[in-house]
Amino acid sequence: MPAVAPTSGARPAVNAAGWVLGREGVEAVVAGETVATGAYWAPRTWQMARAAYVYDLDTDPGCPDAFLGWLHRAIEDHVDRGPQGRAELEIPAPEGRDGGRGFNRHHPLAAETRDALEEAIVADRLAGRVLSRSGFIHEAVTAAIDASQQRAGHPLQPVEGKLPNRPARRRG
Repeated sequence: MPAVAPTSGARPAVNAAGWVLGREGVEAVVAGETVATGAYWAPRTWQMARAAYVYDLDTDPGCPDAFLGWLHRAIEDHVDRGPQGRAELEIPAPEGRDGGRGFNRHHPLAAETRDALEEAIVADRLAGRVLSRSGFIHEAVTAAIDASQQRAGHPLQPVEGKLPNRPARRRG
């Protein structure tokens, strides 16, 4: 699955419900070469990302079967927005960054996704916005959470406990 150049400014195609079209199975991409990528997570962002993933899993037939696949999709969608589209979202930095309440997680990102993320960070910096990998991932996830909540038409509820590795999917 080729990465979209972050400077293209192209927006991904979406259907009437707002789902991004044309994403092939992320799981297949993740199965290839990966790069461990650390990300800072504010607790609220982590909780809401999990809630958005579960909502998407139950309502989007194209949703990846694992949280890691959902994270890849969020990052790739954010890359596709281009520097101007990302800046227009005006996503604030995560709360708690200075207070140390958050935590770090390492995610095995597909090498191609990681490369696209790096290129997008450079493109943003050249456009006047300086972000770390964690900052970019935070923005990507926050945008995905917001999109899920808009599709739901109501605030998503945090998911308690551990997510299953391969959750059951809603049929039909």
